Amino acid sequence: MTPSLSIIIPTLNEEQTLRLSLDKLVKHIDAGISPAEILICDNGSTDKTLEVVRQVSEHDPRIRLISLPERGPGRAFVAGVEAARGEYIVTLDADLSSDLNFIHYAQELLKYSDMVVGSKTFGRQRRTLLRVVASQSYILSTQYLFDISISDFSMGAKAFRRESILSALPHLDHWTGYILELALFLGRRDRKIIQIGIDCNDDRASRFSLLHEGFYRFHHLYRCFHLLRDPKSWLNMA
Repeated sequence: MTPSLSIIIPTLNEEQTLRLSLDKLVKHIDAGISPAEILICDNGSTDKTLEVVRQVSEHDPRIRLISLPERGPGRAFVAGVEAARGEYIVTLDADLSSDLNFIHYAQELLKYSDMVVGSKTFGRQRRTLLRVVASQSYILSTQYLFDISISDFSMGAKAFRRESILSALPHLDHWTGYILELALFLGRRDRKIIQIGIDCNDDRASRFSLLHEGFYRFHHLYRCFHLLRDPKSWLNMA
């Protein structure tokens, strides 16, 4: 049966987390979600992440591995969407730190929209104070620069109607800025974006250097600001 939903999980050195996460996710899917596939999109793991996925996928064909040699969560997302068989795309973090009920809500809301944003700002979140402050600074900057109300640009707990974002894939940021780019891309085309609150329990250490990520994200804001001012940029082209 062709899945209606493709769940994409970018991974990098997640051998300690992934087996338990996949077991939890499969049980959640079996409890009532319509046919779904799980795409593990690895970008350069050097531990036993790939071995874990191969072992688990031998017993469940709904789990598929996409292995990229080069780091880049944006690259992993693009590869996952290109390989997806489902009409709807949901992205999750490897540790499943966000409430899995987001999957069901997103699947229903994508019948009437093109993007669903799971926002930790509107839900309960258990994260370090530093990460919360850094995230809120970035969110406020995006809202001011681009006049948008979206309040979460992290990679997890986001969902898309696949056909709505296919033309954007060749242009997307290879690192972590692609969620903002997709929001701007869809917004410029008057596509519908829905935002819902989600609970998040993420108290493990960040997978990125917060200092490097902060500099990168704010430099990316600058790039997007100038792309929007260029009528010939991919964000503005029909």
